[in-house]
Amino acid sequence: MIKLTEDKKRLLSNFFSVSLLQGVNMVLPLISLPYLIRVLGVENFGLVNFALSIVMYFDILVSFGFELSATREISIHQDNSKKVAEIFFAVMIIKSIMALISLSILSLLILFNDSLSQHPMLYYATFGVVIGNVVFPSWFFQGMERMKYITYINVTSRVIFTILIFIIVKESSDFIYVPILNSLGTIIGGIYSLWLIFKLFDLPFTIPNRGMIFSQLKDSYHFFLSRVANNGSRYYATTIIGIYFGNVAVGYYSIVEKLFYAFMSLGGIVSQTIYPYMSRTKNIPFFKKILFSTIAISIVILIPTIYFHNMLLDLIFNLQGEMLSNIFIIVFSGSIFGIASALVGYPLLAAFGHIKYANNSLIYASIFYIVYISISAIVFKNIYLVALSLVIYEATGLAFRLYYIQKEKLLQQGNS
Repeated sequence: MIKLTEDKKRLLSNFFSVSLLQGVNMVLPLISLPYLIRVLGVENFGLVNFALSIVMYFDILVSFGFELSATREISIHQDNSKKVAEIFFAVMIIKSIMALISLSILSLLILFNDSLSQHPMLYYATFGVVIGNVVFPSWFFQGMERMKYITYINVTSRVIFTILIFIIVKESSDFIYVPILNSLGTIIGGIYSLWLIFKLFDLPFTIPNRGMIFSQLKDSYHFFLSRVANNGSRYYATTIIGIYFGNVAVGYYSIVEKLFYAFMSLGGIVSQTIYPYMSRTKNIPFFKKILFSTIAISIVILIPTIYFHNMLLDLIFNLQGEMLSNIFIIVFSGSIFGIASALVGYPLLAAFGHIKYANNSLIYASIFYIVYISISAIVFKNIYLVALSLVIYEATGLAFRLYYIQKEKLLQQGNS
């Protein structure tokens, strides 16, 4: 009988928790998306996703990379409740201030931008996800390596949200209810998570000093730049497509993108699970096994997915068309690059203290990406070149990370 250490038991528990969460995140959209596309139409579906792409820039600002920096700090000090409390309250204060700044900027955009002013309530309703970001400290649970609580809360809220979609959204004009329900789910889940934290972890109430607050900002700054590069570039594509190609093109691209990131979540599951563990143990042989097995599984799944993609799109969404098919093939061809990049980024480079390398790789890739996508849309006005930009971004980010890994000879190291 194989005996597992407490570390391995916790790692296994976290893996199954994150796997369940990501599995639900993959399955539920496949249930609600076809319904939304049929009821709202591709154009209104594109409008909802265009609004989301705008609001998610503020979500990135509010996150400020704390899902990585605060996770790391809490995982290191998880046995010191006073230190954990200082980190927790400092991050919550920063995120709250960022949310107020973001809401003010959004209000100005709605006031002075003709496109946004046509649907002001849509953008304010979508902004609820930013409020949910503030009140749901998933980074705390991840740092404490108690990811099952994240799973319980997220799965429950997403299931309820999905059910309500079918009950409330009945016609194309009901598109406003999609962001409202989504926002309510994240906010209510966040409030419950705060109650859970104070009940289970006995955090002493702490007013962080200015030094602690600025320390958290400084520690997270490079993570924030990386998130701007990684997530910001993702939403930049949707924004550009909406401006230059219209809401129908946004609708098609959003469908493929959601399927793409559902597939990419395989890398996210593994990365989120092993990041705290690798930060503590620096176990390279273990990492190698995880890396190669994950990539192998991804390839086995990807090949039939691309081969049967037309059947898949027709079966799930009842949609066919040259534009949708071409975008699917182009975007999915970059998925292995993205999964590999996620695995060698924070669980390897950042875990070994090379945070700047992990972050800068995405920053450099995003600069190239933004220039490329802007030229593709503005100069060539070609939607397929725009879709290809996602592949270029993932491949470039991976190339930079592999260069840094080779430079530091990380994979040649043994157990610490």
